[in-house]
This record gives sequence, C-alpha cells and structure tokens, in this order.
Amino acid sequence: MNKKVLALLGTGHAVTDLNQGALPMMLAFLQPVLALGQLQVGAVMLAFNLSSSVIQPVFGIFSDRFRAAWLIPLGCLLAGTGMALTGYAPNYPFLLLAALISGLGVAAYHPEGSKYARFASGPRKASGMSIFSVGGNFGFAAGPVLASSFFALAGLAGSAGFFVLNGVMAVLLWISLSFVTAPANVAAGPLPSAGARPKAAGSRLSTGKVVAPIVLLVLVIIMRSWIHLGLITFLPQYYVLYLHHDKTYAAALTSLFLFAGALGTLVGGPAADRWGLKTIIVSSLTAMVPLLYFLEHAGGLWVPVIIALAGFALISTFSVTVVFGQELLPHNVGLASGLTLGFGIGTGGIGATFLGWIADHWGLPAIFNVMIIFPVIGLLLALFLPGREELSRRKVAMVSRS
Repeated sequence: MNKKVLALLGTGHAVTDLNQGALPMMLAFLQPVLALGQLQVGAVMLAFNLSSSVIQPVFGIFSDRFRAAWLIPLGCLLAGTGMALTGYAPNYPFLLLAALISGLGVAAYHPEGSKYARFASGPRKASGMSIFSVGGNFGFAAGPVLASSFFALAGLAGSAGFFVLNGVMAVLLWISLSFVTAPANVAAGPLPSAGARPKAAGSRLSTGKVVAPIVLLVLVIIMRSWIHLGLITFLPQYYVLYLHHDKTYAAALTSLFLFAGALGTLVGGPAADRWGLKTIIVSSLTAMVPLLYFLEHAGGLWVPVIIALAGFALISTFSVTVVFGQELLPHNVGLASGLTLGFGIGTGGIGATFLGWIADHWGLPAIFNVMIIFPVIGLLLALFLPGREELSRRKVAMVSRS
C-alpha cells in the first residue's frame, strides 16, 4: 500500500468534494435571495448530481480505454469554479448552470482518482480505498462550515474562495501526476494505452452473471444516496425554517453528520477486509432504520448523538461499495468507479427532488417519515448481493477467462 499516493489523491478528493458538501448550505443562503421553493432547491441538487452521475460512467469508460490522469487536476478545478459561480448567480437558470459545471468537475475527478487509489492499495483494497474515500467524506463534512465561513467574511461573493482553494489543489495535483502514475506506484498491472480494451472484457460485461449483481449494487447505492442527499439537503432547511434554529447550528449538525461519516469510512474499509463487503453493507442499512425513526422524535442532546450515529452507519459503506463494484468488474475499474461513485451516488439528487416535493406538500417533518422506507428497500436488495466466497469465485473465473 502506497500511503503517499493515497494521501495525495485523498486530499484532492477532499478539496473536490468540499463543493458537494457546500452546495446545500449555499442553497440555504441563496433561497431567500432568489426566492426559491423547496422543489427548486431539490432541483438544483438534482442538476448537480445528474452532471456528476450520468456523465461519470462515461469518464470511467474513457479512463478504462486511455491514459487520462489529467482528468484528476481538471476535475478538481472545474468543481471549484462552478461552486464559486453560485454566489454570483443573478437568477435561477444561472444557478442551475453553475451547479452543472461543478458537478461535471466532480464527475471528471472520481473515476481516474479512484482507479489510481486502487492501484496504490495493494492487496488491502477496502482499507486503501477507505483512505481515498475518507478524503471525500471529510471534504463533504467541511463544506457546510467552509461555505458559512466564506459567507460570514464576504457574503455570497465569498463563494470565490472555492475557486482559489480548488485552483491551488489542482496545480498541486498537476505537478504530482508523474509521481501518482509512476510504475512503482501501480500495483494492479499495466495501465491502458491509447487503444481499445481487450474484447474479452467487453464480453464479460454482457453476461447476466456479472450485470445482475452490478445492477443490484447500484440500486443499493441509490437507496443509500437518497438518504444521504436527503439528510444533508433538508437537515439545514428543517432546523432553520421549521424549528427556527440559527444557520450556524444547522451547519454544525450537517457537518457532524458528515464528519461522523468520515470516521465511519475509516472503520468500514478495514472491517470489510476482515468480515466481508456484503456484511458491512447489510449491517449499515439495518442500523439506519431505527436511527431515521428516532431522528425526528429526538430532542436535546440526543439530536447530535443520533445524527452522528446515522452519519457513521450510513457513510461507513462508501469505500466498501466502490471496492465491491471494482471486484465485480476487475477489468473495468474505471467503469465500476463511475457507476459506484458517480451514477449510484449522484442519483441521490432524484431522491432530494422527490423529498422536496414531499416537503412542499406536507411539510418538512414528513421527509423523515418517507425517508425511512429507503433503507428497508436497500436492505432487501443487499441480501441478494454475492457474499465473500461467491465474490472470490466470480473474480477468479473472470480472470481465468481473460
């Protein structure tokens, strides 16, 4: 395991995903200025996540076919540029465009970044991926606090700080590409050249035995993402607009959820290496059912406790599902990363839009009553995922056929 490469890519992951974490808080600031409804707030999240989810598998396929490490610094830069523009949005269409640009940057960074993180992980794939993933989780967690700090310093114009921060990180990643891509740091075999993938890999993708578990895994990730994006989008709205707490308290709770998730990611990776990928996913979704129920009914000091536990349990599977997808598609790591980091996670915006519609019609508290359905569906789907032994047999069979 090359921890230097993982630390560098994880830091870039953090700075890139700062923008994802900051967007819900920026929307809380922009909502009264642009007179946005809850449905419009959800639609902005959808725009961001569609640009990072629908496009990301395309970047993943491109990553599998060509050397495209330059997407790592470019993605980081675009993510910050789009987020910087949100604070200068004169109207709703401009805000949607800015969200699309930022999401496109996120889409560019993740497949290539996670591919090189896998290469640097050696045999401990889940543990190595947890180092890379915790960077994104930390960035997500710090995003709301950073957005609040920029706003306190310069109002909405403070969003320019994201351009400065991501620009500096993009330069660092650019000058470090030769180190990241050095043969000594690639433990997964030769990188693709500027040609097509082997035909055998494409034929494997067409078999039902490979497609079915990938579809199941993506559906599980979608259910997790609907919970994840639903909470970070509407927790600030719930505590500011419904319970009438100040924005600082709401930002602190959102960041607590995400920081606890970062800790969960660090624990979830090694735990999956020890007890199996499926075991950690099933345990996480099982825990989320009572936690979501108590979230609406808790008060006082129990609120941050339950929010922290929910973040820890839910986000602990972040790196686990990425490795699961890569193990199912060992010859198409970029595509697997695009599906698990991009398409599956990015479709959380659909859930956020749906929950926004629920809030507009029945009020913000109704969101939590509806959201509890998502982990139940995810749990039922996860039970049909291949276990550790079956996953090993599948991987050996695919490698022997290459």
